[in-house]
Amino acid sequence: MTTMTIAPATGGFSAEDLDRFAGRADAYDDHGLLTLQELNVRAEYITDLHPNLPYAQGYSAYVKGVQREQELISGRLGVA
Repeated sequence: MTTMTIAPATGGFSAEDLDRFAGRADAYDDHGLLTLQELNVRAEYITDLHPNLPYAQGYSAYVKGVQREQELISGRLGVA
């Protein structure tokens, strides 16, 4: 049997950081099921109605990243 050192579950991240990560993770999961337009609508609802601001920020940040990536791929956004 070996001895293990148990690391803290948060890894040194603040509660707000963990909430942002959770928002990004949920948006990532939704991205597999929804179109970009549907993601944008959901992000707007979450931004307006979700009680946890860092969660909403994380969700919106992921959706904006997906939108920017799509614009780059389609040539509608120039490389800065």
